[in-house]
Amino acid sequence: MLKKYIAPMNLRLVGKAWEIRHALRQEQKLRGGHFPLKELLAISRSKSGS
Repeated sequence: MLKKYIAPMNLRLVGKAWEIRHALRQEQKLRGGHFPLKELLAISRSKSGS
């Protein structure tokens, strides 16, 4: 089971490798395809209230 831990300067995905890859691909699809991981991390930081 995949778990996500989001902190102001940190995004931690805990799970099996295929679960993490699947979650990252889902995030890319939600944001329109070619979405760099760096930008996803920036969004997660802003959501966590930094």
